[in-house]
Amino acid sequence: MKLLIYVFAAFLFVACGKKVAQPEVVEDDFESNNLPVYILLNTEEPQVSANGHISPGQNLVYNIEIDQAIPKDSLELIHDYFIKKGETDFPGVNKIIVRAYLKGTSIHGIPYASLNLIGTNKETIINEEATKLEELIEKPTEKASKEVSDAIVGTFFCNRTHDTYVFKSDKTGFFTIQGGSPSEFTWKRSGRNVTIKYEVFGEQKLKFDEKAGTITEKSESFGTLVFEKQ
Repeated sequence: MKLLIYVFAAFLFVACGKKVAQPEVVEDDFESNNLPVYILLNTEEPQVSANGHISPGQNLVYNIEIDQAIPKDSLELIHDYFIKKGETDFPGVNKIIVRAYLKGTSIHGIPYASLNLIGTNKETIINEEATKLEELIEKPTEKASKEVSDAIVGTFFCNRTHDTYVFKSDKTGFFTIQGGSPSEFTWKRSGRNVTIKYEVFGEQKLKFDEKAGTITEKSESFGTLVFEKQ
């Protein structure tokens, strides 16, 4: 079933490099007073040789988070800022990519915008699926905070495949492959046994370990996959 979902995955953003996963609000020496508000999630740095050379195939990637969808011209301001920063921090870099995620969606690997500079060519790609994903994510409410929800409610992430399951308190949820569109489902649980039902792909069985905070999936393509609660 997972193989079928992979057929529907789109907008896969791949980059090589070293990840430094330390979210921070950035204040740089560059002029940034007119930039939209953002948070720098991490930087994927290109490999630099001993003589300071950066291969043309190496990417410099900035992953950022923005509070909401913003216009293209605002995205281009952010892009220009990070191009200047990247060329200063890594002289000779040929590819500078900025992935802009909507708030709370970066774990799903679907950026709202990919801002690319390859050589002298700039492009801005907006992915509307990211807006749909943001709408699917359950927003906490005062009523929900007072109710006792099922222990499975939450987001589960697989470190091996970077896929995610999200279980919501209203017995719905969605599955995402990194960079792909979310696939919605309904779910029910009886002890460790979890059954999810996709509108298109039918039913799937999972195992839930409440103590460990994990979901286990038996995949025909990948064998046993473990998803950890975030």
